[in-house]
Amino acid sequence: MGSIRRQVLTWVLGFLVLALLIMLYVSYQRALHEIEEIFDAELAQTARLVGKLALADIDSKGSPSTVSVVLGKDGKHKYEKHISYQIWFRNSLVLKSAFAPETALGTTEGFQDIEIGDQYWRVFGMHPLNSEYRIYTAEDTVAREELSWEFAVRSLGVMFWSIPLFALIIALTVDRGLRPLQRLSEQVGNRDVNQLSPVDSNNTPKELSPLVNALNALLTRLDAAILRERQFTADASHELRTPLSAMRLHSQLAMRAGNLEESRQSLEKVLQAVDQSTHLVEQLLVLARMSPESGELESVAIDLTDLCHNVEELLSNAAREKNIRIVNEYPVSDGVTVRSNPQLLSVIMRNLLDNAIRYSPVDTEILCCISQDGSATNVTIQDNGPGIPADQLELVRERFTRLAGQDVQGCGLGLSIVGQAIEYIGARLVLENRSDGRSGLIARVVLPS
Repeated sequence: MGSIRRQVLTWVLGFLVLALLIMLYVSYQRALHEIEEIFDAELAQTARLVGKLALADIDSKGSPSTVSVVLGKDGKHKYEKHISYQIWFRNSLVLKSAFAPETALGTTEGFQDIEIGDQYWRVFGMHPLNSEYRIYTAEDTVAREELSWEFAVRSLGVMFWSIPLFALIIALTVDRGLRPLQRLSEQVGNRDVNQLSPVDSNNTPKELSPLVNALNALLTRLDAAILRERQFTADASHELRTPLSAMRLHSQLAMRAGNLEESRQSLEKVLQAVDQSTHLVEQLLVLARMSPESGELESVAIDLTDLCHNVEELLSNAAREKNIRIVNEYPVSDGVTVRSNPQLLSVIMRNLLDNAIRYSPVDTEILCCISQDGSATNVTIQDNGPGIPADQLELVRERFTRLAGQDVQGCGLGLSIVGQAIEYIGARLVLENRSDGRSGLIARVVLPS
């Protein structure tokens, strides 16, 4: 795409020239019409004048005579009309001008155009009432054509010298109008990659305000995303360093072990560190895919009962290893349908149920309940774990946050992932400890209908 300046100048000047040509054509046609009207009026007036003066001196016998007045070349005006006249009595020519032909100039009253030789004439015929006289005045079209041509040439001359002047004025106006855009371009172009502060919007023209506001919003999101990624990278590096160091340490111990039992114990520690690293990497990948920069996610109708059953089946092996029963309390009807993103909703339910399994003691049960409350649908997961101190219920939502004194393997990302997915689908997460006198945590996801 070319420059805005060139496009504006091209279109404006093009329309200007077109408008001037149309105006010139219309003006020429109107002027030509007025010239014709004036010349015709004078031709008719001349016919009446000739009739009044000449008929008074012509006898009733209609004896012909000739009147001729010829001026020298120096006394002739360039727009002077070449008028000839004839006066006929019955079928006899009784009076004519010097250059008038012998044949009748016309046959009817009023105006008519005739051709005599190679010359075109405009003729006006007059037949006085109660008289057998016919009076004709005629003029050649040279004066009319010269006057029309002179008008056209002068008008074209005015247009040709005015177009460059208009072009200069328009170019200066466009340059002045684009100056704020040039300043904005220079302001953005002079920034380095780390300068993401909002662009100064003072003295910004109204037309550029949406662009500046959109650019500032983009810079704000970009700055937040870069800060978030830096923090994410730093936290991930710190969290990965621990299991990697453990794998290295226990691998060295296994190599220096004096018997198979010590070697087996060290290798078990290595496997635990590998499992912890694998879980951490999986959670990091899920978290990265759910970043706001990954794009909008589609919402579809979801059968919430089927989704919860699928998640339970996915985590059934982990529950069986600890002999944990998952008790369902779902509506007896055909199911509960909500409109949301199935991938994110599955991530939420999988992480909440996984946490419940991890922190619940062996030989216990986990309650998974679906209920509807007015315009909202609730999915509740209740476990028999140690719960969370009331003053830390909000803290555990942050990345890589784990409570002190816990011996359960984890990376502190589960609730952070849930919180981000909850925000992304427009739902709400409620965390609270059990109030029935038993230890455990209740995690409730409130989905809008």
